[in-house]
Amino acid sequence: MSSDATSSDSSLDPHNDAAAAQADDGSTGQMVEDVESTAAELDADGASRGTLRDVANSLGISSAVALRALRGADEIKPRMVERVREAAERLHFPLEELSGETEHRGVVAVLVNTMRNTWISDLVRSIRIELAATGRTAVVVPTRRRLPEYPVAVDTDAVENLVHLGVDGFLMVSDLADMDEVLEATGNRPLVGIGCSKELVGRIDTVRIDDEVGQGLLVDHLVSLGHREIAHVGGVGAAVARERADAFRAAMARHGLADSARVEPGDFTEQVGQTAGSMLLRGSQVPTAVTCANDVTAVGVLSAAREAGYDVPEAFAVAGYGNTSLASSGVAELTSVDPNSERLGALAAQMLVDRVSGHEGPFRDVAVAPSLVARRTTAAGPRPETTRRKRISVD
Repeated sequence: MSSDATSSDSSLDPHNDAAAAQADDGSTGQMVEDVESTAAELDADGASRGTLRDVANSLGISSAVALRALRGADEIKPRMVERVREAAERLHFPLEELSGETEHRGVVAVLVNTMRNTWISDLVRSIRIELAATGRTAVVVPTRRRLPEYPVAVDTDAVENLVHLGVDGFLMVSDLADMDEVLEATGNRPLVGIGCSKELVGRIDTVRIDDEVGQGLLVDHLVSLGHREIAHVGGVGAAVARERADAFRAAMARHGLADSARVEPGDFTEQVGQTAGSMLLRGSQVPTAVTCANDVTAVGVLSAAREAGYDVPEAFAVAGYGNTSLASSGVAELTSVDPNSERLGALAAQMLVDRVSGHEGPFRDVAVAPSLVARRTTAAGPRPETTRRKRISVD
């Protein structure tokens, strides 16, 4: 990667980014969903539901102070307690779900495929903050196991053991393998999916990333820089990966670039990302930019670019998905889609508490709008075209 490009770390507003792309090609067809309005689906009366973090941010205090104030802790001044409660009522935070410090504390299990994805830590932090308001805590449980007869399988024994231990319910990060077995193993315990595919909508409560918006923001950004030969690494390993690949194709088609929308098969791992990147860079038609299924895959593509001698971003632009610590690191400085992990985790925790508290309505689905964070790996337009040598035949 070249060191000449200037470093940037700016979050682009989805509305402004989409408007800029519209000015570029006439019409994007991309509607960015208002994050606040999506929370309205949580209330039967249509009122927007605020999270504990929303209450704290509205007053410029920490979530921990807001929680202690709502519980009437002795060290919090009465005036602050009054202000926090007023903010909670104004933002429709569910005060009725608060429990006292001395009450029994339940446990919520967060089911994950892997512990290597740094996005999970961002989610778990927001989940724990929101659950703390109801006297609950969260434990992260890897559920992936490998069997000789299957490449990947879910550890249903672990899920059943958690049920026997008396967990209040389950939060599932992304899609787990063998979902029918997972649902059977959880028994009558509530289960909420976070960042999962649309295939699970209607089967469980879901809080999803709006991947159509996310991939649209990436493609809009790259096209605005002048890129036309754009590829995507992903589409393999989970339904959500296929949906992101489909969203990439749709975004390219919206710009009239359907014919150059190449998808190189890849999953969510760095190793496969590096292999896919090598395939793209050593082919007969090398793209000038690539989007990836997640940040880990993008790091693999960056490694492939370095090995192939391509400067990033001057000769090859790379973008990830997830805005994890990998993306913001000084080594990668990776442009990435920020899925708004704080809201994803908080809304999912609220949904689960609703179910634990007796809510029996139909399964709900909320798609949270992401935003784009532009960094150095897309800080330049496409490489200049080189003149091809003409073949001369000698008789």
